[in-house]
Amino acid sequence: MNTDHLRAFVLAVDEGTFDAAADLLQISGSAFSQRIKALEREVGHVLLTRTVPVRVTESGEKLMRVARQTTLLEDEARRSLGFRGSSAHYSPTITLAIAVNADSLASWFIRVLQEAATWDDVEIHVHAEDQQHTLQLLRSGTVTAAVTEDPTPVSGCRSEPLGVIRYWPVASTELLDRHRDSSGAVDWQQVPRIDYSIRDATQRTALDRLGLSSAPITHLLPSVQAYNSAVGCGLGWGMIPESMMPDGVLNCEHPDMVLIPEIGAEEVPLHWQHWSTTTPALDRLTAAVRHAASRRLPAPGHTASDHAVPDRTVLDGTASGDSNLKE
Repeated sequence: MNTDHLRAFVLAVDEGTFDAAADLLQISGSAFSQRIKALEREVGHVLLTRTVPVRVTESGEKLMRVARQTTLLEDEARRSLGFRGSSAHYSPTITLAIAVNADSLASWFIRVLQEAATWDDVEIHVHAEDQQHTLQLLRSGTVTAAVTEDPTPVSGCRSEPLGVIRYWPVASTELLDRHRDSSGAVDWQQVPRIDYSIRDATQRTALDRLGLSSAPITHLLPSVQAYNSAVGCGLGWGMIPESMMPDGVLNCEHPDMVLIPEIGAEEVPLHWQHWSTTTPALDRLTAAVRHAASRRLPAPGHTASDHAVPDRTVLDGTASGDSNLKE
């Protein structure tokens, strides 16, 4: 396959439109369109929908990883040979598209970005997605590597464990007090919860595990900082990563926020999956991820702050043995 055609295919997806991709290659929109059509004729399938933004078809997904690997390997080879050709055919930087979950981006993955800040030859394109869904971006060829909770390697990829994020169920005391019944137990049919996005199953999974039902009110708040603040102000209850927990919550000394021990903490294992076909840039990124995770992510069962669940029920003020949590 013509590498110029494959590069055009990748850029069309990354930029969203033919015109924007053509501008990067410094060619006309018509010439760019001809490259895509030539590639589609060669493989015998339509690869992109002509929408705004363009979208990869099912056939296009099968080719995307090959296209990204080819362009990445070509760029790395040109750099190693000291080639400085026209920007219409060669990018002076290496682009690494990766998928990372929002909680990682807001915590331990910052160290990876700090390391990448010292590189003058690599562009990091981050796709923020729930850890349960980042793997689909790797499978479709949209990204080169992903932080995921699935340890099973995607075909053509390698997987290595990073550690765990421990989530604690937290609510404001004011929220719980608003939803107690006459016996003092919290009525879970009425307590709102907060999900990060429509794909966020962390809270629902925690309740399902214990056979608890949830209120019909579920707020969506796709911002880590705003999510944690919303839990604190009583919009709903939610699972907050231990590393982001406000001071005093874990040892039951916070004036306004409490743990929900009946639900308990949940450990989400994280894994780094990346192409088996490596390049110097991808190797550097993997080393940075591995180093950051070893510094900031605990192994399963060994969190940075190994707090036990409190021995008192914060939901009704009684001893844990007398809990009146309503299901």
